[in-house]
Amino acid sequence: MAEQQEERSNQSRKIGPGQVMENLLSSMQCPKHHKTVSRRSVQKVNKYIQVDMDLEEENPNADLSLSPTTGLFGKLQQSPGNTSPSQQGVSSSSQGQSALPALLPLLPAPPPLPPGCKVLPPALPMPGINAPSLPPPQPCSNPKCSHLTCGYGGQPHPKKTPTLRMKVFHWQKLPSDVVRQSHSMWAVMPSSSKELVEPDYASLELLFSVPPTTPKEKMRPKIKKTKEITFIGPKKSLLLSIFLKQFKCSNEEIAAMIQKGDRSKLDAEILKQLLKLLPEDHEINGLKSCKEKSELANVDQFYLHLLEVPSYQLRIECMLICEETKILLECLWPKAQAIRTACETLLTSHRLPVFCQLILKVGNFLNYGHHTGDAGGFKISALLRLTETKANQSHITLLHHILEEVEKNDADLLQLPGDLDFVSKAAGIHFDVMRAEAGANLKKLLEIEKRLFLSTDELKIQHAKSVQGSLDASKDLQKELATIEKKKEELADYLCEDRKKLSLEDVFSTMKTFRELFLKALQVTRTELHK
Repeated sequence: MAEQQEERSNQSRKIGPGQVMENLLSSMQCPKHHKTVSRRSVQKVNKYIQVDMDLEEENPNADLSLSPTTGLFGKLQQSPGNTSPSQQGVSSSSQGQSALPALLPLLPAPPPLPPGCKVLPPALPMPGINAPSLPPPQPCSNPKCSHLTCGYGGQPHPKKTPTLRMKVFHWQKLPSDVVRQSHSMWAVMPSSSKELVEPDYASLELLFSVPPTTPKEKMRPKIKKTKEITFIGPKKSLLLSIFLKQFKCSNEEIAAMIQKGDRSKLDAEILKQLLKLLPEDHEINGLKSCKEKSELANVDQFYLHLLEVPSYQLRIECMLICEETKILLECLWPKAQAIRTACETLLTSHRLPVFCQLILKVGNFLNYGHHTGDAGGFKISALLRLTETKANQSHITLLHHILEEVEKNDADLLQLPGDLDFVSKAAGIHFDVMRAEAGANLKKLLEIEKRLFLSTDELKIQHAKSVQGSLDASKDLQKELATIEKKKEELADYLCEDRKKLSLEDVFSTMKTFRELFLKALQVTRTELHK
């Protein structure tokens, strides 16, 4: 027994440091990939360590410290005389693979095993291998700390991930490094804080998950439509397409309405638009020369139906002039009657000349000895200056004083604003503009009448009655305007104005303003009398 134990102890002493490192590395496994370190790398490590120990025995004073420039054998390369052939082979081979030994520190030889010990000593600590893990950071005791400097963030919450496909919430993402480096609300309140509210992920997943889509049936391949033929420009084609969509009927029905003279869906504005969109000569020639009529665009199809209507432009113009005449007469007749009534009111009012005679007496009294005194009359615009002449008391004017005298001596003159009511309503109506519009419309009617007389019998029968009715109504309006013109001349003579220079608009506006001043001054006068 003693001999066997001595033999075992001798064998253990014969175990070199290379074999110990080989046993150590061969028993280790990579923690990340779970693969055993290759035996070839272990042999190279053992070889380098053995050479290092041999060199130390031969030259104890040699500096075998590891440096990034010389490697493991940096000092020995300076004394080639002491280098053995085997060592030269090792050094030459180490130059091609200097990265691996340069990364390994110098390890001392392991101590021999005690007699009778069968268990290998614990593995020597190596950089990055079998290193003790760092202790966890100590919890921060400051409750107001934001953990930016102390490094303690508490236990991180497990990141929740959805199990279904969720809808996207669009935002502008901030990088984590930018958020942590700045003094923002994201850095002040970290995501691991206990004050934060944890969302209900289950309800979020229930409400905002993308609903499953049913697989769509394979659609039949669409048949490509052949390119439509058009002879109309893009801008005009677009305008005509918009024009046709407002009818909500076919092109044939629109052409039929034009041929029959049906104005139920064709008012004046629509007919004006249609006249601007009528086909031109080059478009008509292109449509007539086209052989493939079915491949024409919708607007071109409308032109084809329109060209089938005989004298389509004259029909549209007849319908338009009748619609315009109707609208114009509805607008001008009430205005003409208001102007005529206003003129007759001024000519027949009894209170107006009596009041003006009173003003004349007062004015001559005030202007006695002046070049404006001893007047036989005054312009009607002088009625507006009654409020400009102030009395010694600032709140009393000449109009106030006259109304006080009228109320004492002739109260009937206080009813003068009632006589001027119709005149006030006529203010703002321009008689000259009315007469010009009526004359232009009548001229158009006469031209259409001549063209209609030269057209076909069918067209005469269809539109002659409506055009003649518009002509008669326009002529009646012209008679009314002629009557107003005569009233205007009478009014000019009545007011001692020039017939050619008299403006009915100015006269009506003056009388309206005077009426308002009269009523306002009368109210002030009555208030003063009751005090």
